[in-house]
Amino acid sequence: MESFLTTVANLMVEKNLPALMIGGHAVTALGYPRATFDLDLIIPRSSAGKWREELAKLRFHLFAESTNFQQYEAAGELPLPPVDLMLIDDEVFQTLELTKCASSPLATPGVSAMIALKLHAIHQPSRENIEKDWADVFGLVKAHKLSLDDPEFSATVFKHGGENAIKRIRTSLSGGD
Repeated sequence: MESFLTTVANLMVEKNLPALMIGGHAVTALGYPRATFDLDLIIPRSSAGKWREELAKLRFHLFAESTNFQQYEAAGELPLPPVDLMLIDDEVFQTLELTKCASSPLATPGVSAMIALKLHAIHQPSRENIEKDWADVFGLVKAHKLSLDDPEFSATVFKHGGENAIKRIRTSLSGGD
């Protein structure tokens, strides 16, 4: 997978394609290793057409699309993972970029921003496996020794996950989850 991530990182530099890695690879890069196959990227909505064009050149085709997501898969004979793009407003992307961690070869949002994204995903009605998202949240909180006693972190959790997120993280930190 490393060589594919490097290929994507090089493409981003060569073609000036903005993105941050999210999903399982990002969670792993941020200190909570877990198995994953697809590559999840968050991109500014304005760059979606350019991403589509460049992924097509790598023989990826769009197989699912909604207002906020594009999912690509490689040509059948290519043993490459799917690429999922999450499209967000350009201003929101710029804010996320300010938090980024320079993980290699692809940058990720900062830990608190990644947790906020996970908490936001948990609340989406179409989200299928929220327990995996919760495991990522708990793993990142523990890996970075984050505390709900930190007012900034607590405010982030409350803003993106509500009181339920506060309770679940508190339970996890006390060994109950």
